[in-house]
Amino acid sequence: MAVFQKCWSKQNNLYKSEIPAVLYLGWILLIMIDLMGLSRLLFYLFNLTSFADLDLIALLRLLFIGIRFDLSAIALFDLPVIVLLTFPLQIQNTKLFQKIVVIIALILNSIMLLLNMIDTIYFRYISKRMTYELFQFFGNSEENTSGLLMQFAKDFWYVAFIWLIMCVLLFFLLKFFVIGKCTANMRFKWYLSRSLLFIVSIALSVVLFRGGLQLKPISLITAANYTSSQNVPLLINSPFSVIKTLNNKNLPEIRYFDDDKLHAIYTPVHHDLKSNQFVKASDSQNYNVVILILESFSRDYIGSYNKDFPTYTPFLDSLFGQSVVFEGFANGRRSIEGLPSILGGIPSLMNIDYPSSQYVNNQFDGLGTLLLKKGYHTSFFHGGNNGTMSFDVYARSAGFLNYFGRNEYANDADFDGKWGILDRQFLQFAASKYESFPQPFASAIFTLSSHHPYTIPLTDNDLLKISKNSIEASIRYSDRALKAFFATSSKMDWFENTIFIITADHTAEEARSELFRTSLGIYSVPMVFYFPGKHLAENTGEIAQHIDILPSAMALLENDNDTVFSFGRNVFDSLSMPFNINFINGVYQMYDGKHLIKHDGVHTLSYFDLSADPLMKNDLLKTNPKGIIQNENMLKAIIQQYNNRLIHNKLTIKWP
Repeated sequence: MAVFQKCWSKQNNLYKSEIPAVLYLGWILLIMIDLMGLSRLLFYLFNLTSFADLDLIALLRLLFIGIRFDLSAIALFDLPVIVLLTFPLQIQNTKLFQKIVVIIALILNSIMLLLNMIDTIYFRYISKRMTYELFQFFGNSEENTSGLLMQFAKDFWYVAFIWLIMCVLLFFLLKFFVIGKCTANMRFKWYLSRSLLFIVSIALSVVLFRGGLQLKPISLITAANYTSSQNVPLLINSPFSVIKTLNNKNLPEIRYFDDDKLHAIYTPVHHDLKSNQFVKASDSQNYNVVILILESFSRDYIGSYNKDFPTYTPFLDSLFGQSVVFEGFANGRRSIEGLPSILGGIPSLMNIDYPSSQYVNNQFDGLGTLLLKKGYHTSFFHGGNNGTMSFDVYARSAGFLNYFGRNEYANDADFDGKWGILDRQFLQFAASKYESFPQPFASAIFTLSSHHPYTIPLTDNDLLKISKNSIEASIRYSDRALKAFFATSSKMDWFENTIFIITADHTAEEARSELFRTSLGIYSVPMVFYFPGKHLAENTGEIAQHIDILPSAMALLENDNDTVFSFGRNVFDSLSMPFNINFINGVYQMYDGKHLIKHDGVHTLSYFDLSADPLMKNDLLKTNPKGIIQNENMLKAIIQQYNNRLIHNKLTIKWP
């Protein structure tokens, strides 16, 4: 107590008020709680439409509970500051030491605030807080990282400006007090008391980082105990999300059911592929296969899917009127999650995308691999930098052996300056290459012009004049590019003998209607099968997902006797049960075309009847609704198959 009094007895001998080191540490903690809370409020304000169901009381409750997650991140990020201010050091009152503490505290806490502010915008694209794999993306030397960062900074300069203001405020608050000079009469007692303070401070930091004294530390899934999965990103913070995904643990092995019951409920092994609905078996043959993966094309923006708003896609509307159309869903929110689902039938049902996980080297038979065994020529087209998001590596592992990217296009006059070659030119390039390929061939084309920053070439500037924003203009541009691609392709020999499977990697950053902002609507993408000249046109009214593409395509290619592996289903088999599955913010979500169930791996969190309640306002869980057990068992079976097969490397079918 004497030491404390001596610290407080020397007032104003410097230009700032003096406080003991331990109180200065408390001052830093108080500053960061306030600034982290402010950044959470900004996150909410920048993304109001994503949290439209929150009233003022619910919002204030989440802002308060969020302090627990903020303290966890602060305790880890500020650990060097905690050690410096509590470890027994007699130099703590020197000007040099205090400058060092201020600099370190400013750097560490500015990084935390920066991550939060980045997510105010990045959240629009992925509907969750950033995780560690974002840094893996920027660490890839094949990406145009510097150019992309400069473009984001230019487009969202106001976010950077707000962050700088917060950093300046942080600096002046850190300088508001200085550490008082504390001299001890008895050196032994001083070191003893400071050593005890150090031990207690470290222990408290551990408790704060764990989120309390409970048995298990808080994690991403903990937030689901306090709010719906849609609001989890508001409750947690970006530094916490990055920390918790820094060393992603292995998936836990699951034992909900014994093997016999498990396989009776759900299996990813597909025998005797049939085509007995929507497309007759007599229509199946060894077609060429072209999978068009449209960048950020939500069903929301396509007129044939969303008749409540003006269409941006007149060509696709016409094409889909001549196609077999499903209510499509992506299995993920990012491109890197989309590719394994589409080409390999493997979703990312964990806190990290499949290609960045420890399971990426598991053996699997992608669609390209299966068709290579049938004598197909396989290829993958993406106009971006070769190596971007490791698309080239994954495409090859899925059996799409011939890669065509920006390097192969070899004409940077058509480079958009950010992501890659403009869609119109690159699609024409793909069509000309198809003319030279031996038939049958299978190919995937991944477009890119409808990605931020939505570059529109000068030749198509008229689209900017009729569009409300750059997103709308880019969708119109890609639709125009697709029209030109089909016009060119229709004159080529391979065209009539081709199945076109049209989908999108994920949805756009903004939705026009509330329906497409729900936890299901954010996955709404087209899923369309087009057979030129076959006069197969039907709006099936059924749901389909990315992981359905592999078994469905194989069913169309005279493979009745084959057995394939995919976590999805064959949409052309009348006996297959439609479902869509997603995982985000630590919560599984399954939709069967009518009911939607959310589950955290242990408990069912909510249950909705979307046929009567499409905006998910009325949770039926407490009413013990009929059919919930069947849906819960189906979801559990999918989780068990997914986890255990990834753990034990059982993602293939052994071919004879």
